[in-house]
Amino acid sequence: MLETPSPSGSEAQLAKLLGEHMGSNGLTVRFDRAGNVIGKLGHSGPRILLCGHMDTVPGEFPVHHDGGFLYGRGAVDAKSSLAAMLVGAVEARKRTEIPFSVALACVVEEERSSAGIKALMDEGAQYDCAVFGEPSGASNITVGYKGSLLLELIFRTEGGHSASPWLSRNGFEEASEFWRTLRQSLVNNDSTSKFEAVTGCVTRATAGEASNMIPTKATMEIDLRVPPTMQASQLLQDIEALAKEYESTHSRVNIESRLKDCTDGFVGPIDSFVVRAFRWAIRRVTGEPVTLVKKTGTSDANLFAEKYTIPMIVYGPGDSSLDHTNNERISIREYLNSIEVYANAIPRLASLMQTSVAHAEIQ
Repeated sequence: MLETPSPSGSEAQLAKLLGEHMGSNGLTVRFDRAGNVIGKLGHSGPRILLCGHMDTVPGEFPVHHDGGFLYGRGAVDAKSSLAAMLVGAVEARKRTEIPFSVALACVVEEERSSAGIKALMDEGAQYDCAVFGEPSGASNITVGYKGSLLLELIFRTEGGHSASPWLSRNGFEEASEFWRTLRQSLVNNDSTSKFEAVTGCVTRATAGEASNMIPTKATMEIDLRVPPTMQASQLLQDIEALAKEYESTHSRVNIESRLKDCTDGFVGPIDSFVVRAFRWAIRRVTGEPVTLVKKTGTSDANLFAEKYTIPMIVYGPGDSSLDHTNNERISIREYLNSIEVYANAIPRLASLMQTSVAHAEIQ
């Protein structure tokens, strides 16, 4: 998988590879209109969605193995998680007679537009629980993610000759000053709890038309991460109100906002069947204590949680601090452990859910 580049929008070759692998291991395979490849294993029992993304951020570097680690783009985010899901589900089917039905969705464009998960959700299939494959660490279970607000701000001024900078407002300077105002008012990167605070930064900025002109236009893209206690749309309203206030006190400055993405955060229950099953499996496989974590990033799980109220977690091997870096690597031992966690957790989850249904029917 690592040797098959799959930056967002170019996942077709990896989808073909995964489709062939799933088919040879007994899964019924189909491709959807978005480019997702979906494998089905089993036809009865609890309906379990396993979902991981095929795409990576751009930037390839040589795939190699060194001292117990495997290096390559996507090693952490998130090809190892997707591979562990696939192998673990096949192993689970071999080892148990407990009925379960797994839909393994390998989706596109998680890193860019989330087109894959949106297409999967549009199908309207019903599931009893879901697991999303992202790096939590093999002994951790992720139960929450922050939301995100991606926004482009455009600043326009009259401009003029750079020899007379006092005659006109400078688009670049206004953008810089507004960002400082916004950060002081609404962003708290210094908060003790990064999960409970609005955090963020400028990710891209452009300004200027010529070397001897006062910039008449400056563009700034900001990426803000929003705690589940706040709706991302409310933060957008707060920023737009701040822009109007800024315009009222800075004559001849126009600020336009363009929304690029708006996703709410979520926190799932910490005692659901899926949490209990994976906690049990992690302890059995690793012998280590299990930590439930909340992450400051945002994933396809956020969008899924807006539509589905079923129990869900995020689980997979890897150190997320290596995401999107040129040192992206996965521990082979951790990867193999995560396969065993899936192979043990899936039957355990099916058993817990069946017992619950039987108990409810008796009552």
